[in-house]
Amino acid sequence: VLSDKSVITTVGADREDSVQAAIVNTILTVGATGAFGTGLWYSMGAKAGEEFFAGYLVEQSLSVDNLFVFLVLFDFFQVPEKNQNRVLKWGIIGAIVMRGFMVGLGLAALESFKVVLLGFAAILVFSSFKILQEFTTGEEEEEEDMSENKIVQFSKSLFDSTDFYDEDKFFTLVDGVKRATPLLICLVAVELSDVVFAVDSIPAVFGVTKVRI
Repeated sequence: VLSDKSVITTVGADREDSVQAAIVNTILTVGATGAFGTGLWYSMGAKAGEEFFAGYLVEQSLSVDNLFVFLVLFDFFQVPEKNQNRVLKWGIIGAIVMRGFMVGLGLAALESFKVVLLGFAAILVFSSFKILQEFTTGEEEEEEDMSENKIVQFSKSLFDSTDFYDEDKFFTLVDGVKRATPLLICLVAVELSDVVFAVDSIPAVFGVTKVRI
């Protein structure tokens, strides 16, 4: 969760330092993952270590799309660069909580109903088919109008929001009434997008690891 966002968690920094800081963040998070996986390997055996690193590589591969979606959302909501880091930091916290919940729920479902694996497999097959179809037809996907995006529309419907930013605040007062700023709407859209991506990534991780039931 940390490493797939570390590349852009410094977008709010000075431009001269942002690339260097992003590289450092990425090295630190990947290094921490490697250290944890190595510890797991020696404490629980080679198989546990192999499964951990396999799942990590799958998540890293599937996280590339996340980065582009987040950048598109920042552009659509016209989030000031100095505030983008705040959205991503809270986005990471939310992603940890939600993905932890989804992994736990998926594991509990597998322990009770092995047929759930078929549902996970169906999700992956469908996703693979869509990608293969686009590749074989050579058709380029039309650029989506983000104002018509369901996630964006749903995020906007949750709060009575303003059309202006109040520094890095998620809420502001308008005529004595507290209203959400576009920064909060963007954060909600980022979180919901991460949940959508988890629908593919979590079954993929279960697919490359042996669930002990």
